[in-house]
This record gives sequence, structure tokens and C-alpha cells, in this order.
Amino acid sequence: MNQIEQDIKNKQFHNFYLLYGEEDYLKNKYANLLINSIVENKDSMNYSYYEDKDIDSNDVIGTAITLPFFADKRIIHIKNSNWFKSPNEDFNNYLSEICDSTVFLFVENAVDKRSKAFKALSKEGVVLELGMPNSNDIRTWIGNKLKAENKSMEREAYQEFVIRTDSNMENMDKEFEKLICYIGDNDTITLQDVEEICTKQIQSKVFDMINGIAEKNPKKVLDMYHDLLASKEPPIKILILIQRQFRRSLQIKDLREQGYSDDRIAKELKVQNFIIGKELKMTRNFSTATMNNLLEDACNLERDIKTGNIKDQLAVELLMMKYAS
Repeated sequence: MNQIEQDIKNKQFHNFYLLYGEEDYLKNKYANLLINSIVENKDSMNYSYYEDKDIDSNDVIGTAITLPFFADKRIIHIKNSNWFKSPNEDFNNYLSEICDSTVFLFVENAVDKRSKAFKALSKEGVVLELGMPNSNDIRTWIGNKLKAENKSMEREAYQEFVIRTDSNMENMDKEFEKLICYIGDNDTITLQDVEEICTKQIQSKVFDMINGIAEKNPKKVLDMYHDLLASKEPPIKILILIQRQFRRSLQIKDLREQGYSDDRIAKELKVQNFIIGKELKMTRNFSTATMNNLLEDACNLERDIKTGNIKDQLAVELLMMKYAS
């Protein structure tokens, strides 16, 4: 990130930039920063855009060897080409012949680091993997957004905000904008504000459902489950998220028993620090044996669903009722 920001500041650009990873918000942010620093807008004759697997590499190369129109640089923006997983030989052969006036900007979901194109761009350009930032970076990012709006946020409100939105930065950004509009002239975002305006993500709802199982409250669990079904969430997805939650909770429990601090556990598992306490509190109601048994039952039910031996909705209900009763 620092290299890209330095290139933009100095107006000295590499010929290749590759942004890849799961965090679309950051990929789009840095892609747009580069584009806007090289051309005035995307309507410019010096901006070209290609997307998806069936890109004509000869067309791309033809554009790349064309000198920019009354400018120092032209930028070729290529998204999801898959050239870093399934090699494009025409492009690979062209890599050593690129014009100094052409900047390639690749935005990909996944890459093969063993590919010729990836190795070449790593050597000659800027390669940046962008995933969900750690808890400290998220806290700094939200803090800067609050500062820009001259607002503050209560500690409990921040924690609930992260729990409800902690799926990707794009979602967090949208929910933050909703909060700012909602509180209007108020200076502080409260817990009540977050609860009233921010939509819970499915993972957060599944965690609440698991808490209902821990409390041995089958009615509460079934009500939450049916709410998820009413929201068109597939039962198999809910089952997989239950498994994921229990696996992570087991990891947290095991690391704590080994003497790890909350900070170290959060760093190891790449989660927010305060989530460790919430999950440890939940696991107190389950023995390790019970959690392992639940996971085994969930895996067996997932197999039975996929082989057609049981309906998916019934399978999830049976699992939850067994451990909530």
C-alpha cells in the first residue's frame, strides 16, 4: 500500500500493478486511486477496461503498444482475467516488451503465485494482496472516518457495529454511512443507534442462535432459525456456519487453555480482540466433548443432506434441538 501511495505522490508509476485478494473494498479503493492519478477520468482516451476470462489478449496488446493521446501515460485496467491462474501465452510473451508509457492495472480475486505472469509482475511491478485488515487497522480506519465526520462512538456501540458488519469493508462502509445519516446532528453514535439501524449479518445471527443453544432455550433457537429461513438463507449455509463457529470457538478455547492472551489469540485467528471474550463466555456452557460431538453430528448431517438422505431444513432443526433441549 505504501508503494502505491508513494508512486501516486511522486507521479512515478510502475508498468504493472496487481491487486488481488478477498477484500473488494480495498481493491477498488487502490485501483481508483491509481486510475485517477494517471487519467482525468474513465472516459479518457488513455483509459481502457477489460473484464472476465474471455479477454482478447491481442486487443489488449494492441492497445498497450499505442502511445497515449496528449499525455505521458495510458492505463489498461483488467479485472478478473484469470491470467494468473490459467496462463495467457500471448500476454506472457509480451511482458518483456511493454512500452514505458503504458501502465497495466490487474484486479483479480485469486492468483497462482507459481505462474509466469505473477513472478514477472512481482519482479517488475507492484503486487498487493488485499484481505480483511486486522482489528487494529479496522479500529484506526473507523476512527479516521469518525474524525472526518466530527463524531464519536461509544465503546459498546463500536463492538456491536463490528459484530454486525464484520464480513467485509464494503459492508462496514455502507453501514457506517447509514449510521451517520441516522444520527444527524448528534455528536455520538450510541449502542441503541447501532441496534436500530445496522443490519445483522448472517454470521452474527448464527452466533445468537448458538447462544440460544447454550442457554438450552429451544424456542428461542427455533424462532431465530425460522427468521433466517424467512430471509431466504439456505439451511445448508446455516449448517456450515454453525460448524465454522464451533471450530473457531474450539480453537479459542484450546489456545486459552494453553495460556494465550486475548490479544495473541485474536492475532492468531485474525479476529477482533473483544470477540474472544464473547466466544469464551459462550463456550463455558459447552464441554469440549459436547462441542466435538456437535461438530461430528453436523458433518454427518451435511453428508446426509448432500446424498439426499434427509431434507436440509429438517437436518438443521434436528441438530439444534438435540443440543438445545
